[in-house]
Amino acid sequence: MRGDGVRNELSGSAGNVVQARDIGQVILAARERPQAVPALAPSPPEPFTNREVELARLYALADMPVGDRTRPPVAALRGMPGVGKSALLRQAAWQLRERFPDGVLHVQYGQEGNSPAEAVARFLAALSVPEALIPSGFQARVDLYRSLTAGSRMIVVFDEVREAAQVSALLPLSPASLVLVAAGRPEPLEELHLDGAVDLPVHPLSTEHGVSLVANVCGAERVAGQRADVVDLVEVCGGLPLALGVAAAWLKTRPHLDVRQLVDDLRETDRDPGEASAERSARAKVFAMFDLAYADLPARLRQLYRLLGVLVGAHFGADVLAAMAELPVREVRRELDTLCQNGMVQQESGGVYRLHRLVRVHALRKAAAETDEGERVAALRRAVDCWLRTAVAADVAIKGVQSLRVTDPATILGAEPVEVPAQAAMAWLRREQPNLLEVMDAAAEQGWHLEVCQLFEALFALFDATKPLAAWVRAGKRAVESAVAAGLTAHEVRCRCLLAKAYQELGRFAEAHEQLDRARELAGSCGERLLASTEDFTGNVLLREGKPVEALVRFRLALEINERLRRVRGTAMMSMMVGRALGLLGEHEEALAAFARARSLVAGTDAESILPKIVLSTAGVLAAAGADQDAERAFAEALEIAEQREATAPAADALLGLAELAERRGERESGLGFRRRAAALFQRMGVPDSVHATRTAWLLAGLPPTG
Repeated sequence: MRGDGVRNELSGSAGNVVQARDIGQVILAARERPQAVPALAPSPPEPFTNREVELARLYALADMPVGDRTRPPVAALRGMPGVGKSALLRQAAWQLRERFPDGVLHVQYGQEGNSPAEAVARFLAALSVPEALIPSGFQARVDLYRSLTAGSRMIVVFDEVREAAQVSALLPLSPASLVLVAAGRPEPLEELHLDGAVDLPVHPLSTEHGVSLVANVCGAERVAGQRADVVDLVEVCGGLPLALGVAAAWLKTRPHLDVRQLVDDLRETDRDPGEASAERSARAKVFAMFDLAYADLPARLRQLYRLLGVLVGAHFGADVLAAMAELPVREVRRELDTLCQNGMVQQESGGVYRLHRLVRVHALRKAAAETDEGERVAALRRAVDCWLRTAVAADVAIKGVQSLRVTDPATILGAEPVEVPAQAAMAWLRREQPNLLEVMDAAAEQGWHLEVCQLFEALFALFDATKPLAAWVRAGKRAVESAVAAGLTAHEVRCRCLLAKAYQELGRFAEAHEQLDRARELAGSCGERLLASTEDFTGNVLLREGKPVEALVRFRLALEINERLRRVRGTAMMSMMVGRALGLLGEHEEALAAFARARSLVAGTDAESILPKIVLSTAGVLAAAGADQDAERAFAEALEIAEQREATAPAADALLGLAELAERRGERESGLGFRRRAAALFQRMGVPDSVHATRTAWLLAGLPPTG
């Protein structure tokens, strides 16, 4: 159900889930707003024990004078699984953050982490680049990232590195920065060592520090009374912090249990029938502790633990786990608290939970050994249905009920209205995008092709607003394949249109037309609504290609169909697109009339979500006609409407329009001010750092960055 291949995309761009009626609760859960300076590294674990030697070496590396260096120093941590490399990275980033005022960037690779393309997009967002202005191509992203980090003092953390290219491609262009890297195997680090990376082996804890870790969890008095047995516990756990942490948490909840009994049980179960390599041996020690902790769990909690191995996605929430287990959410949250207390699950802000990769492997092994395939597939199906309901609810919250969809949302959500703010729904989709892509893959593998198409359709609101183009193309291809495999003709038409829009954004017009040509061939048997949609998307591609005459023909065909079907939103959209084509043809008065009609159609309806686009289009034509004062008023109105609706993309476009008008008047500083404001939008988290925002604004203005 989940691929194990290494994700190392170097091109393109690259949970909580509840029933639809609960989406507001999850999306609107309290979330910390980030600091102005990027701070992407997770907080260090508590308690954190020892590592004074390793931290001292990192401090020395951070304090080295820049001298003649042209690249930042790189510390390459290596060690067996469970030895605490990730914890050391997080602790070092936390302790050293004051020395690097431009912030901390962090990426986790591994089998379920980011690809380099996704990582650099995340870095750019943290560095105040609006999502709409993040380049689609990997090299273009890297170029902008290096420009933004030139001369910065920041820490960049790369965890679970699988290949040296995952690091070397994203080194900041600043010798004053510091790069921290962790890998479980030495091979990815060899190339980095050749380039001057500092080798920093991370060994298991010494007996003294292992005892200290147990004491920090269980209490010094208990350890003092059974010190010899605690020393044996450190030995049997191999000094691995992950295993010791679970053991200590296990003991803490059993204050009357002798440590000796735990040691004896571990020695009884610590068998490694496989290879005798360090990694296998380390895994056996950790799994021995997990086995003991698992066996001591109540039956219902063991069931939930097994489901964690079946669950797909990088993170999860109590809601989706409750759906899988068919249990109340509140009860599942209580059970998850127990797993967090014993160290097997980590809870993050916003009610999100994560697993160490060894915990996930262990949980999947238990699921495979103690449940049949039918049970596991049924649980996965419940998870897919839960994610689908919430994604559809988010889509409706953002785009309203009038938006064209093949599947009527009411068939998935029921008659109950979705009362969720659009901004909250978009935030949920952004956070869950990686999970939803994994869910689509898992559903396709099981042959649940209708759900794959429905998930892609629900994701379009996110894709169109934030343009994660590689993810958009990946999801679109998967959806088209599923539609073809299941003979879902209407869904195939719709999915090909949405995939064509991604190719259009990438400038791959031939591929966009290929999808739309096939969609038009099929649309004739699917009704006029989908036929109008194919004409709409085709006109958009032609308009982007600089062919307004041909685009106008397509838009007018789509407009005629929408008028005949009395579709208010569709008629308004096509009126707006007709106006855009007329504007490019210099027919300014006709264009403005088309925009006025579109505006009157959406007034007072749930189609008002497109109002910022209509006003922006009006402003653009006015500016093209030389009516700068009217254009400025229209851009200002579009900005006001967009800000009221918290629609960041139209707001950014309006600011850029105001910037162009100011620069046309020779007001360079005013124009840069608008551009700086535009550069501050489309952020996933909080207010950007002023230094990065200023540097970004200059780059967007085509000017050399300031110091």
